[in-house]
Amino acid sequence: MPTHATRSGRRRMKDLPFHARPREKLLLKGSENIADAELIAILLGTGTKERNVLLVAQQLLKQYPLQKLAQVGTSELEKISGIGKVKASHIHAAIELGRRMFSPVSPTKTHITTTQDAISVCRDIAEKRQEYMLVLYINARHELLQREIIGMGSLNTLVIEPKEIFSPAVTSPCAEIIIVHNHPSGDPQPSEEDIRFTKRVHEAGEIMGITLVDHIILASSGYFSFRDGDSVEK
Repeated sequence: MPTHATRSGRRRMKDLPFHARPREKLLLKGSENIADAELIAILLGTGTKERNVLLVAQQLLKQYPLQKLAQVGTSELEKISGIGKVKASHIHAAIELGRRMFSPVSPTKTHITTTQDAISVCRDIAEKRQEYMLVLYINARHELLQREIIGMGSLNTLVIEPKEIFSPAVTSPCAEIIIVHNHPSGDPQPSEEDIRFTKRVHEAGEIMGITLVDHIILASSGYFSFRDGDSVEK
């Protein structure tokens, strides 16, 4: 005999007709043709033993209308039954993606998304007679926050520690860094010291939650990119 919960619509999603399930409805009709609660239900994925995911999504919107959802902190979302830390982070990630998609790209910002983008803002050190080490500090939108000269000399004579590289990142919204240095010899191939140094910085970045995207070596004859794993001659 069906329970009261079943009669009141608290059935599991798999018990609902195929066309009434949010994910399947989206595939059949398109995302623009399903309700706000159904879209949120797709983000959440699962409900609880007492309420299916659609009811959880409806309760969320009852407490926090869609227009106010972006201002609600993760800790507040977690208070709603059926929404834990993981599901709250899914909601915030979706909101942030939407914000970034429709926010205008600032023409005054330099965007670093490729090896060539990084080289274009560091090309001036390629012909230097002394070895320079630069670090590009980049935010989550791949915008260049700052370019810092960390040291001059060589990796053999300069004792550069990862903390010197990451110190400027701590006080800014930095999400990733790119290291660039030059080889006055004209040969961009990395030395053993270059390889060891790159590994140390990469490991330090993992601990700090800041990604070392690349280490680029510039020279008069071309460049080497650790990310690409190859050298390119001029």
